[in-house]
Amino acid sequence: MRSPNEADDLIVGANGFLGRNLEDYLTARGRRVARIGRADGDLSNWPDVERLFRAAPQVARIFHVATRQRTGASQYGLQGELLAINARIHLNVLEAWRLFQPQAKLVSTGSSCAYPEKDSPLTEADYQTGPLHPSVKGYGLAKQVLAIGAGSYAEQYGLRHLHCILATLYGPHDHHEADRSHFLGAMLHRAVEEKRSGKTEFSVWGYPGAVREALYVEDQIEAMLAADAAFENEILNCAANAPVTVGETAAAILKALDWKAEIVSPPASFTGASYKVLDSSRFLERTGWRPRYGLVEGFARLYRLEYENRS
Repeated sequence: MRSPNEADDLIVGANGFLGRNLEDYLTARGRRVARIGRADGDLSNWPDVERLFRAAPQVARIFHVATRQRTGASQYGLQGELLAINARIHLNVLEAWRLFQPQAKLVSTGSSCAYPEKDSPLTEADYQTGPLHPSVKGYGLAKQVLAIGAGSYAEQYGLRHLHCILATLYGPHDHHEADRSHFLGAMLHRAVEEKRSGKTEFSVWGYPGAVREALYVEDQIEAMLAADAAFENEILNCAANAPVTVGETAAAILKALDWKAEIVSPPASFTGASYKVLDSSRFLERTGWRPRYGLVEGFARLYRLEYENRS
């Protein structure tokens, strides 16, 4: 029998949006999960990371989903901060992995913002082939440090890793602050507030024709787990090959809320890259994974979980 201190998985960043959903998903399926969250220490500070990893049980998987993130126009003024803090976090986790959990496979997460701008779907071969969008150059460069760093550690020290590049996510446990909320969650939150206030216009920031990918967070977690079972020691696009425009996303929210409103784009609102879509063909072909929730179904589910019957 296993002792109470043993675990199957270690989640680094367990207090964040993805970390909280991942912990809920794994524990609901009988996995023993050890966690490192925000209150446990500062992951950008090596003594804290060393202490936390020394105390952690030995595990088969480390899910590294910790990051310092800001969204919207606020990112432009924080490029150095986001680079410095996130690069320290990622390098500290890589070193702790090597020293204290070398038997574990490190599954880390990345974002399409670490790819250069391109007007067609991004393949893994496009990684590090051009400059990043100005709004995310610091954050995206730190993600490259993690992705390339994990491969470098695995190669030198005989470790196992997988760096999954994810779609744009939405789901429960998201932030609602203007500079921290994820794009899709912020859209739904704004729609709920405007509908409840009696407005007949839905304010959608940015360019309606901008193209992104969207996944409900539970679908993304299942995609990560499918990828983990099939791939090792590489950077992998991990999405559904289902691009959608901002305008189409807004229309899905209106349908999910059963709200008859006009979609309007406030002038001078933040606009990021006009096209950011992953080509996840390798992942999809090998795993056979497909998402369970379409946009309307996903937004309706999120509304029921976080807003329904609340004043």
